[in-house]
Amino acid sequence: MDSFSISFTLGKGSAPHGGNIRHNNRDYYADNVQKNNTALNVEYKRQDIEEAFHELFDEALKEYNDKQTRKDRVIEDYYSHLKNSRRESHFYEAIIQFGNVEDTPCGSERGEIAKQMLDEYMKEFQKRNPNLFVFNAVLHMDEASPHIHIDFIPYYTKGRTNGLTKGVSMKAALDEQGFTAHGKMSNRLIAWEASERKEMEKILSNHKFVRAEKQDYHKHMTVEEYKYKMAEAPMCEALRKQHFVSSEKITEENIRKLKMAAEDSKEKIARLEKEKASPHKSFFYSDPDKQAFIQSRMDAAHIPYVETENGFDAQECYVEQIRQWEKAFKSSSRSFRDKLIDDIDRLLMQCKDVEELYKKLQAEGYTMKFGKYVSARPPKAERFIRLKSLGEEYNERALQNRIQNSIKFERKLTENIEKAKAENSPTYKTLSTIRFYTVTFKKGLLPCRKKFKQQPFSWTNDAELDKLLMLNKKINQGATIESMKADFAKLEQQLKEKSEAAADALKKVQRLSKGQEAFEVLYEGKKSDKITLEEAQMYQKRYPNINANTYRQAIEIVDEARREHDSINDEVKELEKEIRELSGAISIAEQVRAGTYVQELVSKENIHRNGASEKKSVKSQQTVIK
Repeated sequence: MDSFSISFTLGKGSAPHGGNIRHNNRDYYADNVQKNNTALNVEYKRQDIEEAFHELFDEALKEYNDKQTRKDRVIEDYYSHLKNSRRESHFYEAIIQFGNVEDTPCGSERGEIAKQMLDEYMKEFQKRNPNLFVFNAVLHMDEASPHIHIDFIPYYTKGRTNGLTKGVSMKAALDEQGFTAHGKMSNRLIAWEASERKEMEKILSNHKFVRAEKQDYHKHMTVEEYKYKMAEAPMCEALRKQHFVSSEKITEENIRKLKMAAEDSKEKIARLEKEKASPHKSFFYSDPDKQAFIQSRMDAAHIPYVETENGFDAQECYVEQIRQWEKAFKSSSRSFRDKLIDDIDRLLMQCKDVEELYKKLQAEGYTMKFGKYVSARPPKAERFIRLKSLGEEYNERALQNRIQNSIKFERKLTENIEKAKAENSPTYKTLSTIRFYTVTFKKGLLPCRKKFKQQPFSWTNDAELDKLLMLNKKINQGATIESMKADFAKLEQQLKEKSEAAADALKKVQRLSKGQEAFEVLYEGKKSDKITLEEAQMYQKRYPNINANTYRQAIEIVDEARREHDSINDEVKELEKEIRELSGAISIAEQVRAGTYVQELVSKENIHRNGASEKKSVKSQQTVIK
């Protein structure tokens, strides 16, 4: 009877690479996607996740907020609240597959059968799992083999006395669906995943197929066959040698060694039998460094595994060893990841394509590994780092797009310089400085300084270049150094006036606040260390119209005075910001006019690098002395 392997992989949406809905919906194309076949994909549901959250939880959220007496406990938006929290993932993604790329590729007869079985699985998924709200689901037929991405929100509706009566929780959702825990090796999640795999096996059975165990191959042998051969080889060699030696050479020592070799072979064969019978288990790690660490240990130990989109599958007989490596892992390579990101950002601006980028990384001491995923091992690091694990902007296609965007920026800049020169425009000097900056940066003389820290470096996310671009915009609007200095003087005068107004408003607040304190002492019996009862009675005589019935109106006047002071203070801060920005623009404009802007940046960077080099040298000498 023909067979299909099955794969069920679960990931948290809050974890890196736990779920990529934009990729699933083909809002962008990864390298492994065959665009010509995208029309063959089946889209079961496509709902915005925030819209799904509103549909599921708005009523429960309103109930919860209506009960709150403290503003800090009110949840304005449940989706944002949960996404920013580390307690629970806001959604999960399951990836389901029948067969694999070797035996069930898209476009083949088996691929079409797998598509039918996946379709049947998907149509029953929501019925089986009423507490797992599916908001996005798509069957991919434009990659190597058919598979489904199911994105869902797990939620509870029972058993909550505190918090929301209906909210997100995978554990509680599975509880309501009848899954219970029986220790660490059989928790709710494991039980549910096993249940889903049984459903996949039922579908196989209905189509007259049986489940096949996943295997890796060594040429024309399975891994197990290869291991058997390797285990038997020493024994066969020993027997062959003993068969051809004379009886005089067969000593007790030789016999003892042969018996030990036989026992050792029996143990190896028993272990291999156990491996052969062991089913596969899916492993997923939210920390890509941890995954890389585990896989490097498995490679060194020659333990077979199959890489999946969100992790890897390995046989259950290796679980104990894998768990030991998990405990041994220490997240100490974050600096290596940061260095790799910085080096890619810096070198990318010097390249025409990703192949040139990889060569430059190798020239700087990185070891590159090309396969299903491109990985790099930094100098002195013990493991490889997948480039895709650095973020969406670091996979191969994204890197190529970033290179093309940089080239377009430089091409457009050249066009603008030529146009400004032909028109004798005042922007010509600034644009020429911008080009000088980009050329100097590409020579490696300047560092990456991002304007937005969370985004990858580019010409449009360069803090220094941004200053030049802003200056060019001002000049293009007719500004000159003289006009900017005149504006600076006006802003200084406005700041002086606003600062005086803010000081007066603060005095008013302080005066009224003392009166408020006095009325609270008189009419609320408040104990105060700021004002005595006698002083409070003097306020009562000074303001006879304010009594026990009207004193709260006076408190409202104090609140209004505070709001007025805060408003003026905000204006002061805004003026201070404008003055700082204008001062910086004037300084840059003067450097541009003198032709020294880029040279000064290079000079500062050289001082910084020389200082860092000296510190490193001193530290090295101290280490040697110790």
